[in-house]
Amino acid sequence: MSERRPTPPLVALRAFDAAARHGSFREAAEELGVTPGAVSRHVKALEMRLGLRLFDRFNRSVRLTADGVRLAQGVADAFERLESALDAVRPGRSRQLRISALPSLASKWLSPRLHRFSEENPDLDLIVFAEDRLVDLSHGEADVALRYGEGPYPGQTARRLLDERLIPVCAPSFAAARQLNRPADLLDVVLIHETWHDMPYADRLGWRAWFESAGVDDPRVHHLRGPHFSHSHLALEAALSGRGVALTSAPLAADDLREGRLIQPVDHALTNNLAYWAVVLPERADEPKLRRFLNWIAAESRPDRDANADRVT
Repeated sequence: MSERRPTPPLVALRAFDAAARHGSFREAAEELGVTPGAVSRHVKALEMRLGLRLFDRFNRSVRLTADGVRLAQGVADAFERLESALDAVRPGRSRQLRISALPSLASKWLSPRLHRFSEENPDLDLIVFAEDRLVDLSHGEADVALRYGEGPYPGQTARRLLDERLIPVCAPSFAAARQLNRPADLLDVVLIHETWHDMPYADRLGWRAWFESAGVDDPRVHHLRGPHFSHSHLALEAALSGRGVALTSAPLAADDLREGRLIQPVDHALTNNLAYWAVVLPERADEPKLRRFLNWIAAESRPDRDANADRVT
């Protein structure tokens, strides 16, 4: 075996990491509970050990040099991995199941069903993060991520859960006051939009794509108006309040449709190859708690699951 080269003291690397993140020895000192002079000495000792200048010093701030930037990225990654390793063996951590999910999926589909998983797995403490960003599973930001897209996800173990179908929905009272029988009829009412412009497949989503897939040849399709919302659950709330017709993901509207709070006024769906996925690290897929969750959520995703499911109101 080759001998491992000695690394600089951990305290010096911690001081460097804090100073790099804050761009200030003073703020780094506040985080670490030491004096600015101590941070400066640790950083200086690290620079002397490496034979590199890591910071440019100014009166009230510091700025990383090119060498400092490269080292800061590696040190930050190392500390994240160390923290993840420590978390894995801390008492109680094995009881936690941390789930990252898109806000609308968490609100409209996952949360109303999680009580069933908790009842079947009382030994686990669930923590749900509703967020748009893609979490880094390799750095321990979550145990499982529920994502939306084409898949598959290279380097990850992914289960396809819910196929995407975009359907129009509205409150029963909204439909009752209007003649909504054909796709073209929806051009005469308020349309509620979801914002897809920041997604690479935006041209396959939204009202224009829906009308075109329904064969509606009308110039108004290219000039659609109406309120826009950043998330599906916000658009659904607008539809529930009777503000118009929303085009939304069928899985997200399933509960409201089944319980009569929403209806589908026109029987046409826009389909594509997008879906909701459960994603985990391959090396963790066989962990008991993750295996239990993946099997449970796959069963929950079956089209016939909610027909006979118990409900909590």
